[in-house]
Amino acid sequence: MKWILIIILIGTSCCFCQSISVDFNSPENIRKFADHLFCEKDYLRANFEYERLLGNDADDTLLFKIGLGYSFIRDYQNGNNNFSRITSSSIWYDDAKLQQLKLYFLLGDYKRAASIYEEEFEIKENKYSIESNKLNNFIYFFGNKTLPLKEEIIFPFNEDEKKVVSSFYDWKSNPPYKSSFTAGILSAVIPGAGKMYLGEWGDGITAFLVTGLFAFLAYDNFEADHDTRAWIFTGLGAFFYAGNIYGSVAAAQIFNARIEFEFNQSLNVYLSNKNYFTPEYEFCK
Repeated sequence: MKWILIIILIGTSCCFCQSISVDFNSPENIRKFADHLFCEKDYLRANFEYERLLGNDADDTLLFKIGLGYSFIRDYQNGNNNFSRITSSSIWYDDAKLQQLKLYFLLGDYKRAASIYEEEFEIKENKYSIESNKLNNFIYFFGNKTLPLKEEIIFPFNEDEKKVVSSFYDWKSNPPYKSSFTAGILSAVIPGAGKMYLGEWGDGITAFLVTGLFAFLAYDNFEADHDTRAWIFTGLGAFFYAGNIYGSVAAAQIFNARIEFEFNQSLNVYLSNKNYFTPEYEFCK
C-alpha cells in the first residue's frame, strides 16, 4: 500500500511538472488562444495575439482574421490596412478586396470605394462581382453622383431585392421635399397656410387664429379711437405674422432634413440586414 501511494505521488508530480513546462508563448499556443478570443468575440485582444505572430508563422488567413476583427469593432482604417496586405496570389484576395470595398463604404469614402470596385471587380473577373456590384450601386444613393437609369441600378439584384432597391431609387430621384419658398409665400398670404402645407395642421390653425385675433383687436381699437392699445395689438399681430412666415420657412427646412435622415437611415438598416452584401465567415465552427 505504501509503495502504491509513492508511485501515485511520483506520477502526479510528473504530470504536474509536464503541465507547467508547456510553452504558452509558442506560436501554436498563441494562435490557439487568439482563435479562442476571436470566437468569443473579444476581437481587440484576439488581434493583439494574432499580431504577435506576424513575425513568426504569419499567413493570409491570419491577416484576414485581423482585418475582420478590426472591422467588427468598427476600426475600419486598421481593418483596411490589414486587408490591403493580402496579395493577389492569396486565396483570400477577392474576399479582402470585397471587405475593403465595404469598409470604405462604411467610412463614407465613396470615391475610394468606387475606385476599388472599378479596379478589382468591374474590369477583372472576380467571384464577388455580383455582390460588389450591388454595394457599388448603393453608392449612388448616398453620394451626390448623378443617378444612372433605374434598370442599371437594380440589374444585379434578385426579384425581392429589386422591389426594395426600386423604391429607394424613386425616393432618391424624386424625394418628397417641401419648398421653403412656397411655405413662406403661403404663410405671407394666409397666416398658417405654410404650416398646413407642411402637414402641421395644428400649428397652422393656431397661427391663423392668433394672427387674425390680433388683427381684429387692432382694427377694433382703432375704430374705438384707442390708439395706444390699437398699436400694441398691431405690433403683436405683426410680430406673430412675421414669426409665422419665418417659422414656416424653417419648418420646411426641418421637414426636408427629416426626409433625408429617414432615407439614409432606411438605407443603412437595409444594408446592415444584408451585411452589405458580403459573406459571413465561419471561423468558429
